[in-house]
Amino acid sequence: MNRKILLYSVFDDEFGPMPAFYFPSDESEELVMNIAVQSLTSSFFGDYSKDQEGKAIIALSMADLVMFIYYFVIPSSQARGGARPASISILVSKEEESLLYDNSGYLESRVKQIIPALRSADPSVSTVELIRLYQDIKKIDQNLKKPVERLPIISVLQMIKDENFAKILHCLICNLPLVIVGKDPKSMMTISNSLVPLVPHKIIIIECLGAEVQEIPAFDLLLIEERVWRAHPRFAESLKKTPIYYMDDGKVENFEGDLMFARTLLKRIKKMKMENEIVTFIRITILKMIKKAEQLQEILENVENKIDLEIILEKLGMKVKFFETLLCLLGEKRVSLQKKIETKEKRLKRFLDSE
Repeated sequence: MNRKILLYSVFDDEFGPMPAFYFPSDESEELVMNIAVQSLTSSFFGDYSKDQEGKAIIALSMADLVMFIYYFVIPSSQARGGARPASISILVSKEEESLLYDNSGYLESRVKQIIPALRSADPSVSTVELIRLYQDIKKIDQNLKKPVERLPIISVLQMIKDENFAKILHCLICNLPLVIVGKDPKSMMTISNSLVPLVPHKIIIIECLGAEVQEIPAFDLLLIEERVWRAHPRFAESLKKTPIYYMDDGKVENFEGDLMFARTLLKRIKKMKMENEIVTFIRITILKMIKKAEQLQEILENVENKIDLEIILEKLGMKVKFFETLLCLLGEKRVSLQKKIETKEKRLKRFLDSE
């Protein structure tokens, strides 16, 4: 039986070990509670330091499961000592325990990636990262009993040196499809694989377009070899309004958009030196922007007439220079909702028109 369980547990001063998040959501509550207790009591003994971290693999008699645990400490002003013990537990059935041993290095690095998000004060950030972790765990090969395939990637530190990176990042953040044209299919796939971990709010659909394709499929990233692109002008005609990144020429065509948010984000990460730190910062910053967009949508949907932009910015606690990106995140609802936003310019124009 192919079975995988993900559990995030936190120690509560009043109730002890508690499950904060788990997948699948239909698992027995009794089983989940027992796993939470086992995870934390086997990882922390007596006093602990705020930088305490580690991993273990243990067999459980309950439900014939084997568990990979990564334990760590999260800051909490409400907890005794200002911190709480926590753990991520990944469980598989007993007959598949080799999956945990074969992939322990991968699982450790993958959990470490999301620990900064778990330490974030925003629970929505933690939830999205845990869902993505569970999706990655499910991809561990069930039949061949080998570690998950390591796809080639480019360092983020290398990607941000490309002057077009802000435009590419803007497209992915704002759910705008992007075409990548290049001479080498492997290079195009490599950069696509490198972009995927940066986007926390959606599953990136990557499609490769060959000469035999008659109808262009739905995509987030569409990869086309340069020889195919040149030989079949019908593709260029069909995609004439879509941003196109020519890898070998180093240019982006058909791009329209406000790059203030993407450029500010890149300016911040250029001061960072650690790859994991950069990826985590990008993901958390994007998630916070997504949450602001959801709040904006709620504000505009609930207002009957119009509302001043200044009031919206105050409610959201954000700067006007990022507002255009926020509007892009409204997607198809942007046109109708934007009509409800009142600005000084609109008021002035109405006044002048009435004179």
